[in-house]
Amino acid sequence: MSALAVEKPTPVWAGRVVVRSAGRMELHVAVQGAQVPSAIMFTVPVECRPDVESAPGVRPWTGPVDEGRLCASCLRVLRGEPEPEPARRVPASTVEALAGSGLERKGCLWAVPDLPTYTAPSLPAEHGGRPIRWSEWVEAPKLSHYSAACDWCGDTGPCLMTGGRQGNPLAKDNPLRWFVAYRCSYCQDMRVYEQIGSAGLQSIATFKPKSPKGARA
Repeated sequence: MSALAVEKPTPVWAGRVVVRSAGRMELHVAVQGAQVPSAIMFTVPVECRPDVESAPGVRPWTGPVDEGRLCASCLRVLRGEPEPEPARRVPASTVEALAGSGLERKGCLWAVPDLPTYTAPSLPAEHGGRPIRWSEWVEAPKLSHYSAACDWCGDTGPCLMTGGRQGNPLAKDNPLRWFVAYRCSYCQDMRVYEQIGSAGLQSIATFKPKSPKGARA
């Protein structure tokens, strides 16, 4: 009996540099020709954010790579797929129109009123007299041993997070510092920290939300 060799298709990220998000397990694909330093933590343009000014903080990655761990936006760019259309919200006025139509009683259509929306606070532009450069907000990773619910409004999450950096690794008088911020996607409760050492966080700013406490509990 002879064994049949099954050829696996070449992944779209083959031959490209793969990096890991700083503080997260998500993997990104560096843009073609990007210069990847050998530092423990650095910024480098990736497929989902090719602009050098908004490049995320990442770490080198030499472990196994599979599609389930790669950034979905990076994969979409590599495959040439269009961005997904944003979900359309049903206006609150639709509920009034349905109330007299009888459709909601027949189970044909059901609409819910819009939830209240709250304005997101601005991230601190500087700390200690030096400017901070922030990356885009992304969904925070889900941890099995930690509740993702917001401490203020009770929203089940997950919350949003972003990373920031300050300083210049090449300047001795301007040391490199890293920051991280977490924000509830519903009530906009936000907390900003400076990374101290390899795993410590020191709070530098908090923003109290305007929504009622326990609004989503």
